Amino acid sequence: MPNHYQASRAALPISETDHVAARSSRSLTFPMALCAILASFPAAVWAQSSVQLYGELDAGIAYTNNVGGKSQYRLTSGTIDGSYWGLQGTEDLGGGARAVFRLERGLSVATGEGLNDHPTYVGIGSDTLGTLTFGRQYDSIHDYFQTFTLTGNTGGTAFAHVLDNDNANNSFLASNSVKYTSANYGGLSFGGLYAFSNQAGGFADNRAYSVGASYSAGSFNAGAAYLHNNGRGNTTTGAYDSLTLPGSGNTVINANVQRQNTYGVGMSYEFGEFTLSGAFSRSINSGVTDADTGELVPSLALNNYEINGIYKLTPAIQISGMYVYTNGGGAHWHEGALQVDYLLSKRTDVYLESVYQRASSGAPAVINTNDPSSGRNQLMLSTGIRHRF
Repeated sequence: MPNHYQASRAALPISETDHVAARSSRSLTFPMALCAILASFPAAVWAQSSVQLYGELDAGIAYTNNVGGKSQYRLTSGTIDGSYWGLQGTEDLGGGARAVFRLERGLSVATGEGLNDHPTYVGIGSDTLGTLTFGRQYDSIHDYFQTFTLTGNTGGTAFAHVLDNDNANNSFLASNSVKYTSANYGGLSFGGLYAFSNQAGGFADNRAYSVGASYSAGSFNAGAAYLHNNGRGNTTTGAYDSLTLPGSGNTVINANVQRQNTYGVGMSYEFGEFTLSGAFSRSINSGVTDADTGELVPSLALNNYEINGIYKLTPAIQISGMYVYTNGGGAHWHEGALQVDYLLSKRTDVYLESVYQRASSGAPAVINTNDPSSGRNQLMLSTGIRHRF
């Protein structure tokens, strides 16, 4: 459970001897006088604040039938969720306003390596006006679209669309960003983000902006988001790093994209213990160059169509499954996945999952977190344990 820390004052016991000594003293020392003055103020003047220490560790074992033509067994870290630790806190500023901060750091359980794949920000919020934050943050795809995909819900990392082309699995966070998130107005919430390039003389080179909105009414939920980026990967100090895209044959490339537009829309409906969701996203990448060679490569637009379901079989057992069809650039991919999760306690669970992907001829089959297959098919089976604190 998160640990809460809150400042408090407590009266210290004073013996009768101390009282006599105090009465006989003609003056107080400065520290004692300061303590006496502070103690005389009512408790209401002390701002209410809290800090939470929290995190998650996810580790397991995975088998992949074809990685570069060979089978692979590996120790995994974050097959569902990336392992991380974090601190977050608030300070009550009065009148419904508060200061907020969040500091997270990803890590690999398998190697101990630190990963820069989680948000860090500071800002100010209001119960009625929303929250404004500054730092390295999730964009609107995460806030208003992701939850309708299984990779952004219970499925996690391995269930991402091909190469996470729509960023539904948060492969990239927006650096140098200013973000606004509204309050909830009768089920409607909305927001937007702007990420600076931080480049002198290149205001638009590797900058990004996104907007989105969601609506909830009883068992029905819907959301939509848009993300735009100029010069993605052109600089190391801008909004985003380079993007991974399908290459020729069974390969992938690291690409710099001069213009990228990503759209996503999704909805879900709860039927008792079963939740059915559908999602569509389109990622359009133009002016693409190979980040390693600088060579111009064809522009690429990818469409992702997903349907998924989550069923709570018992209070301790949850079953999730999905089917995704992705097409673009003259190629297509079919991907299916199934996951069974068992709660050992409120904070610890074990899981078993399988992901299968089949690509069209000449396209790479590559399940997220894996290297490409030498052929059209790739199958991943994994099991693991996850603990939240």
